[in-house]
Amino acid sequence: MLSRYRRYLVLMASLLLATPLVVGIVKPDSPTSIFREGRSLAPAPKTPATVQEWLTLSAKIDSYLQDHFGLRQFLIRTNRDLTKPLLGAGNDSVLVGRNGRMFYLGQEAVRQSAGLVLRDLGVSDTVDLLAAMKDALMARGIHFLVAVPPNAATIYQDDLPRWAQNPGRKTEYDVLLEKLAKRVVQAVDLRPAITAARSDRSLYYMHDTHWSASGALAAFNAIVEADAHRDWRLDPGSSLGPPIVRKGGDLARMFGVEDKAAEDIRELELPSGQKDLLSSEVFGDYVATSKRAGPTVMILGDSFTDIFFAPMLLQHAAKVVWLDDRVCGFDWKAIDRFHPDEVWWMPNERLLICRPGVRPLDFAG
Repeated sequence: MLSRYRRYLVLMASLLLATPLVVGIVKPDSPTSIFREGRSLAPAPKTPATVQEWLTLSAKIDSYLQDHFGLRQFLIRTNRDLTKPLLGAGNDSVLVGRNGRMFYLGQEAVRQSAGLVLRDLGVSDTVDLLAAMKDALMARGIHFLVAVPPNAATIYQDDLPRWAQNPGRKTEYDVLLEKLAKRVVQAVDLRPAITAARSDRSLYYMHDTHWSASGALAAFNAIVEADAHRDWRLDPGSSLGPPIVRKGGDLARMFGVEDKAAEDIRELELPSGQKDLLSSEVFGDYVATSKRAGPTVMILGDSFTDIFFAPMLLQHAAKVVWLDDRVCGFDWKAIDRFHPDEVWWMPNERLLICRPGVRPLDFAG
């Protein structure tokens, strides 16, 4: 009787051991699961040609099988949940690169910068909308330009593991600029100006998804120069304060080290004018005004432009209207309400594709 039960136990154990191998062949985990660990997939071992290659063959086979057996991430997560339940699930959204710089893995941001994801249809649909917006604004005598803040992974390539670095692959940012040029929509490529200012390594926060005041200022100067407002350029020496310590960051919070993360940054030291909220949301729409005569500039953006751009613009503009782009779902009626002289479309790179089916409210273009 006991012998028969042992046979069943052996059969069950064999099935359990075989399951990951079968799943690894039929439906293996996505390579992204390895990428999140900051390394590349182990390649399939080749037939040894030398004695040294024979000696290292078993290690290569072991590495390959460890990266390719099925249910790998499920088993890793289960082990983590059982042994270290205090580690939050948000860890899967953070990649820690060289020098401790953190990158956001959500919304395909790192893969997007690496050219590993290219959603051509989504970019084309977004360009169609932007071209229609340009035509509608031009009919109102309003100038329109596009300036997309790059992902941190786009700027700090050398702080990324090798798999996430872009050796020259075309990205969605590239495709957007190419298609906008064909539709005669003015677009400012912010990557060269920000990259050129990289001697200041605080252009993006180390433990946060966003650029710092230094990065925003480099982008602002590139935009106004391309927009025939060269006299609007701001000097970093007089626009930024002395270094201070910034603690935490949204990525540090996701990773569970918010109380340990700290870095030196320089804050923007410019008068912000009078700010009147138009909504009570987290990134609420607002109007900021100065006491000088000048144009009205409207920014359609997100958290990259919410804080920094109004103070910089108000050094020359009379009014800045900031609206949350809402992934292209902002309220078009605000155009006729505020009659801006210029409209800048500025969502972050990871949000440069409009959400499918979303268009500005009451936009008939």
